[in-house]
Amino acid sequence: MSGDPSVGYRHVGCLGTVDAPTTTALADHLRPRLEAGDPLVLACSAALRDALQARLPSGASVAVVDEDVLGGRTSDALAGYTALIDEHAPAAGSRLLLVTDSSHGSGRPAWLQTEALLNHVLADRALDHVCLLDHADLGDDVDRASSCHPRLLGADGVVANAGYREPADLLRELGRVDLADPLEDAPPTLALQDVSDMRVLRRALQGLFADGPLPADDAEDLVLAIDEVVANAAEHGVPPVDVRLWVTPEQVLCVVSDHGPGFDEPLTGYGPAHGGDLSVGGMGLWLARRAVDSMTTGPLDADGEGCVVRLSIDPRLRSADRVS
Repeated sequence: MSGDPSVGYRHVGCLGTVDAPTTTALADHLRPRLEAGDPLVLACSAALRDALQARLPSGASVAVVDEDVLGGRTSDALAGYTALIDEHAPAAGSRLLLVTDSSHGSGRPAWLQTEALLNHVLADRALDHVCLLDHADLGDDVDRASSCHPRLLGADGVVANAGYREPADLLRELGRVDLADPLEDAPPTLALQDVSDMRVLRRALQGLFADGPLPADDAEDLVLAIDEVVANAAEHGVPPVDVRLWVTPEQVLCVVSDHGPGFDEPLTGYGPAHGGDLSVGGMGLWLARRAVDSMTTGPLDADGEGCVVRLSIDPRLRSADRVS
């Protein structure tokens, strides 16, 4: 790693397990920077944290944070990364070091989306981020996980990753779902065809969620998210725009469909369009992504025509959040 603080985000993958060879290589990689005074944050599993701390120089500036602050839904994880960087930002002339791993409690799809998006969202941040990629955590997705990292740490040090894929390419793949959700086999709780009046849509949604399984604030956020997706379909798609909802104690699923070419801006909506100024506009997809557990797109029919956007929430997780 270069010591030049003007260089932006550096995302490094390390394929291995929490064993002596891998953790020794990680510690050897970090040690010169720690000895130079750069601070390190460990936001990883307890096993990796303990193994690294035993191998790092005493007196080094090392902070330990709960790995869960960088988990959850993709939008929340990205917000967690930004908050962590701001909290632990070093003095001018230094770079922050961060170690994470693939022990993702938030589920593999959300973790992979986050890993890909970090290269876009944190591009201008002075951060050196090393992520241990464990086959036991990743299974068949180990190659996809590796492709999220522009650099890899191996026996010869840090080298360019020939298998790296740009965030937009990965997001298109991860966010596209060609098969219907199993819940769609059941009759919908609410079906609105050829939606043209947003006020009618909002009233129907508010009535449906009034006694539903979602906490009131989450229900309101979901109404706004559906409103934004339907408005986008009406503006950029081809009518009719249809809306169907399924509401169960385990899942709230909204499917918005139109006959247009689909949505092909996979990086849009993973940060406010105009920074923190919510009054400027361009915030709709960012708010929509933050309101749901998953937002995917796919074709409307077997020929690949049309566009379907699926918004899904697990009410049990939202209720647990409120209790905690």
